[in-house]
Amino acid sequence: MNYILGFFMVFFAANGCEEQFNFSSIDYEAASRGVYHHVRVEGNTLISEYARDGSDRITKELTASQVNELNRLAQTFVATTADDIENPSESADRDAGVPVKVLVVGDTYSRSASFDRGNPPARLAPLVGRLLLLAQAP
Repeated sequence: MNYILGFFMVFFAANGCEEQFNFSSIDYEAASRGVYHHVRVEGNTLISEYARDGSDRITKELTASQVNELNRLAQTFVATTADDIENPSESADRDAGVPVKVLVVGDTYSRSASFDRGNPPARLAPLVGRLLLLAQAP
């Protein structure tokens, strides 16, 4: 009897933990002299723009499976510690690369990372890759 009760307690606790990682928004911004790309996901809406004034803004509606995939990839990033996220290169420090900032915000958390464009940390690469693919897809 205690085993069954324990199983249900673990099951319901795990469901609660899964829900707390749902993101409110994901922001990707690459900005330097002459280069700008901003991608934002809020709910099931993706906004992409290449001009700082927003004149070329593209808005897309994501499917539930695409949002779930982004949420799963964001969980991997949010669950890491700050020591696990290192900038693999420092080209932007010498003005040889475009600096990128990624911010994942949820109801009870926010997590950010900075890196050089095209060279994200290993734990963040799947999320960045999928986000950029969704921004480019028609």
